[in-house]
Amino acid sequence: MARRRAQPGDQQVATAGLASLAKRPVVELPDPVPRLLRVEGLGWMMLYVAAVLIGLRVIQPSQLLPIRLPHPLLMLALALLATLAVAAWRSPRRLKTVSGEWVTPGPIHAGEEATVGAALATSGGAPPFTLEAFNPTTKRFSPVVRLKGMGAGSLKPSWTVRFPKRGLVRLPPLIARCDQPFGVLSATRAIGEAGEVLVLPAIGSSKKGLHARLRSWLELHSTTTADAGEDELAQLRDYRPGDAPHSIHWRASARARTLLVAERHALGCRRLALVVDTATDVDGARFERLLCAAATLVHELGSQGWSLTLHGAFAPSGVHGDRERLLEALALAGPDQRPVADFLPPGVPALVLCLGTPPELFGTPRPLAMSLAELDQLVHIPSRVR
Repeated sequence: MARRRAQPGDQQVATAGLASLAKRPVVELPDPVPRLLRVEGLGWMMLYVAAVLIGLRVIQPSQLLPIRLPHPLLMLALALLATLAVAAWRSPRRLKTVSGEWVTPGPIHAGEEATVGAALATSGGAPPFTLEAFNPTTKRFSPVVRLKGMGAGSLKPSWTVRFPKRGLVRLPPLIARCDQPFGVLSATRAIGEAGEVLVLPAIGSSKKGLHARLRSWLELHSTTTADAGEDELAQLRDYRPGDAPHSIHWRASARARTLLVAERHALGCRRLALVVDTATDVDGARFERLLCAAATLVHELGSQGWSLTLHGAFAPSGVHGDRERLLEALALAGPDQRPVADFLPPGVPALVLCLGTPPELFGTPRPLAMSLAELDQLVHIPSRVR
């Protein structure tokens, strides 16, 4: 999958974070080696006929027949065997001019249908053959394209496939299968190298209460930021009945000797750190649901303009970047028993996602911790992840 080039404004912590991600295990798919030659139905028939004719020739007449088999029938048996030998020698060599490689455009999310393809090329033409690719769902090679032949040039066939698990997936080389000449044997040849694709976590959707929950939490800390400019103040206006008391700008009100309310920029302009608690001893299904919820928050909040960073044992220095960069970090996350409190960033509102009961967390501003049970009320997780 094509990766985003590093931008000049990316933080140095992003590099350190992704460096630690590279140490995570790769999702290895089995690499079955198909048989180089496979006898087809016509080939088995020819072998049977040749064996019968030769057997009748060598058996003594007194044992079975009053006379020996005529010489032409013996020649026919030898001709059948010669045809099989020529096909076994010729079929694999007809595919030597074919080359190819995986084409995996992104992004690809776990459980969703994705379009993948191959870039095929031949220098001197190729006979009719079938392109087979490894299917990560069935874990077997399956025919994906049947070509009636190729002239000198290139071709880019495509097909749909579903990756059931997130993570870095290595795919076995593509296979070309040809039954020419004669159609009695089927020869296979691996073309190109093994492919690699990063499968992102599944993404759900947010429910109505999610943004209201975040808004009520952020408003509690809107006037307590220590660094100048981080409160994202838009303007001051006179107090109106019904305004929340915590929205009053007390310092400005004291100077003006009247109550003034601070109007702030939209919540989409705020900074937010997502911290994923990976300390778990439970089954992997609940952990995958937690990562799905985190990916959903990255997708929803990132599309609304939030400036997000991602933290956790899988990214101890934090990862900052666009939506795809954060989802890539989640795709490579794994369980880790280090406490989540070790990865809370200072001075930034932090949303902590936990599998079980959230631990007691402290910070300025104080983090908002959500358990998986609470996330189920705010985020819709696809049934394939459940």
